[in-house]
Formats: sequence, structure tokens, C-alpha cells
Amino acid sequence: MDFGVVVSRSWSAKQIVESAKVADEVGLDFLLITDHYMTPRSNQSVDSWTMLAALAVKTEMIQLGTCVTPITFRPPQMLAKIVATVDQLSNGRAILGVGAGWNKQEFVAYSSWDDVKVRVAKTREAIELILKLWLSKGPVDFDGKYYRITGAILEPKPIREPHPPLWFGAGGPYMLKLTKRYGDGWVPPPVLEGPLLDPRVLAETYRTIIKTLKADSTRDGKRPIKVTFNGTLKELRQMLPEFEEMGFDGAILAREPPEEMQHAIRLFAKEIIPSYRQR
Repeated sequence: MDFGVVVSRSWSAKQIVESAKVADEVGLDFLLITDHYMTPRSNQSVDSWTMLAALAVKTEMIQLGTCVTPITFRPPQMLAKIVATVDQLSNGRAILGVGAGWNKQEFVAYSSWDDVKVRVAKTREAIELILKLWLSKGPVDFDGKYYRITGAILEPKPIREPHPPLWFGAGGPYMLKLTKRYGDGWVPPPVLEGPLLDPRVLAETYRTIIKTLKADSTRDGKRPIKVTFNGTLKELRQMLPEFEEMGFDGAILAREPPEEMQHAIRLFAKEIIPSYRQR
């Protein structure tokens, strides 16, 4: 089992940097940042990918990504270049979190909004374009329904082979199909976040998701999908044994206040993780 932490884009840059440095120091496997400019909860935000570029040079070992990026929020050809740059800066530690987006206000303010069917269709097409840019050796032409580019050259390529992993964060049936086809990992979408739910409801929801994602995949030759769950330090103490038994591959420390996160990370690494690392 791998272990990580998720921090909020609404925290100050200093709080994010300090939490990342502690997570790297104690040996966590990955750090993820939520990726929004505006939400109903808070309009305070840093740009997550700019922040990850900074973390790439402030840390040494920990993988760095988003939880998750609404793929249609930015032009996908530019997002491919941004992620490739973070992967270069971090020496191959970038993770691209993948979502279809959900906050209409944010899209209207900074991008363009579509209904859910179009957003999901655009997400799939954008993923295909991003992968083509990462993997193609020469100029890329792409003539899709939603995205069209001609003669795009993405150099330098990402360091990670074959490319930075895609960790999906959506629970709808079609997005889970995309996860199985393109994904290297899955993180809980916002609907599963918040205070600890009724354990029976939570366990049943996750049980359905892991059954879906661990079933036979259409991705020939690709490694199994890493399926994670999240919780506060208190919640992880309660849930880890059951979720390990269900077959989950990762646990994420989440929803701790910024002023308490560094201490929580240290306790996570000292009191919870060691027994699971040894199994």
C-alpha cells in the first residue's frame, strides 16, 4: 500500500510548501493538490500547477500531482506542456489527476461551460490529445470533434516512462470506464469527501468502485489501477484495516486544517504507516 496527502489550493503558498517538505522528509509516496480557481466553499486559490512546479524544486522524492484537474478547464495541448514541464522539474515525479469538472461558476468565470455529456466527451478527447503529444516523436496533428491542432511539437518530453500517470477522480459510470481504459490510479471524487460518513454506506460505496476498477481491463499490457481512499488521521486509523482487506492500494491523509497538517503528516508516518509498509 502507498501513502499520500492531499492539500487544498485555498491554502497559502507557504502552508502548501511546508506541508510538502514534511511529507517528503518523512517518506510519503505522493502529495496531491486540489485544482480549482473558485468553489462554493472558497474563492481563495493558488494555481495548482504553478504550485507543483515550485514543489518540484523544493522536494526530492515525493510524487506530485492534482486531486484532480478538470481537464476541459484548460486547453489540453497547453496542459500537456505544463505537466511535462513539472515532470522535467521533478525528475519524473508528476501525476496528472483527471476529472471532467463540476463547478459551473468557475468555468463561466475562467473557461467555458458545457453540459455533463459534452464535458465527459471532451475529457476523453483531451486525454487522447495529451497522450499523443507526450508520446509522439514528431509534429502532432489532431482533428477531433472538440480540439484541433496542427504541427504541435512538445519537447522536452516528460521524463516518466511511458508518460506521467493519470489518476482519475470521478465516480460516474462513463468516467469509471475511462479510468479503466486510460487510468493508472483512482482517487475519491468530491462526492465521497467530507466528514466521515456512515461506515456501512462508505464501505459499500468503495466496495462497488473497487470491484469495478479491479475487474478485467481493456488496457492491454498496462499495470493494474492503483485505487485509493482518503480520510483524516482519525478516520484513517479506523478505516485502514477494512480498506486494506477490500484490496485498496493507497491511503490519503486529507481534510486536516492547514495549521495542523504538518503534525498530522508526522503522526501518519510514525504511528500508522510503518505496520502497513512491513506487510
